[in-house]
Amino acid sequence: MDGKTNFTAALPAVGGARVVSAPGAITSPKPPPMLDLSPDELALYEHICGTLREAGIEHLTASMPIAIIVRTFADWLKACAECDDKGRTQTSKTGWATPTPWADDEKRLKMELGQWLPKACLTIPSLARVRKDTGDQGKQDDLFAEVVGHAITSPASASRH
Repeated sequence: MDGKTNFTAALPAVGGARVVSAPGAITSPKPPPMLDLSPDELALYEHICGTLREAGIEHLTASMPIAIIVRTFADWLKACAECDDKGRTQTSKTGWATPTPWADDEKRLKMELGQWLPKACLTIPSLARVRKDTGDQGKQDDLFAEVVGHAITSPASASRH
């Protein structure tokens, strides 16, 4: 990757006024060591994790999906650059125009990102859905709170004490 890539400008925003968890309490995972991410890819990985922390989204167990997104995004940027440099179509001797292999790669990688980004809560609709589903606290519902409350306040439990 070239040194002039600005990952910050290329990623969707996931911030907002409400948070699912307190941002300071969230820990980000380290990237998987076997992937050997480049310095640019590591910067993107940290940017994604920082954005998720800032948004208050738990992601401690998401190192593999985030790493896959980073690699896919980096490959997509390379394919976009190749399309800009060499064009998107090639013309045969008979005049038939077909997409270039790198244009097909760019299209495929963009589709893959379209599938992976929502899964990692890196799109505005997916973040809104998580916030709607989890509420401000982001805590799991206590399925037995009502039963426990009833048992504690029932007359039978008072006579046992």
